[in-house]
Amino acid sequence: MVTAARLREYTVDIDSRSRGGTLVRTLDSVDLDVDSGRVTALVGESGCGKSLVAAALCGLLPPGSYTTGTLDIAGRAVPTEADWRILRGHRIGLIPQSPATSFTPVRTVGSQLAEVARTLGSRNTLSELLDRVALPPSTARLYPHELSGGMAQRAAIAAALAGSPDLVIADEPTSALDPALAEQVWALLSDIAADGRAVLIVTHDLTSMMRSGTCGSIAVMRAGTTVLQATPTTVLSHDDDYVRALFEGVTI
Repeated sequence: MVTAARLREYTVDIDSRSRGGTLVRTLDSVDLDVDSGRVTALVGESGCGKSLVAAALCGLLPPGSYTTGTLDIAGRAVPTEADWRILRGHRIGLIPQSPATSFTPVRTVGSQLAEVARTLGSRNTLSELLDRVALPPSTARLYPHELSGGMAQRAAIAAALAGSPDLVIADEPTSALDPALAEQVWALLSDIAADGRAVLIVTHDLTSMMRSGTCGSIAVMRAGTTVLQATPTTVLSHDDDYVRALFEGVTI
């Protein structure tokens, strides 16, 4: 199995001393593998560093961040901002946590998706992008405020797929959706992985995640570090107190 992204002993310190703050360690020796053709979930309590890991994998760490360890994309270390500018959109697609607000409110969804595709030099047409995420052609004429929660999430996924990335990262893609819509989004993300892409989902919606049955791997974080990464079966049977408490009450 090809690993699309890998972190090894990856540590992030954020320096706010110029503003009267301190040097704060936000990620500490994180290990993570995101494999092609598989959905990987990154879970853990609020504030444990999940979204920061997603930001690191997109080259979007906060200003004043200092890193150690290794971060590889497709087997290649990515040390410079110039590398990230090439990778974002083309090799890496990001689905933001608030999909509706990621679109400009005064332009139609279709015009914005088409612009993303043109900017990335993509051969994907607007109709192909909408069809890929099961949105009707009429969606192109709508403005962001006219989209339902499920439609906005699908439109954001379409934008992330515009450049045909190898790695798709979704930050809390089901947090504002009812169970039926969440199930549809999980199925769509599973289909994206089935096309051979690596999919990383940052989520606290553990019941929806487990019910979907789409994750081949789950990485558990606590206090800025990874506790383990394993199959769902192994995670559910793990004897670590934190892991057991995290999944306590999760129904499948």
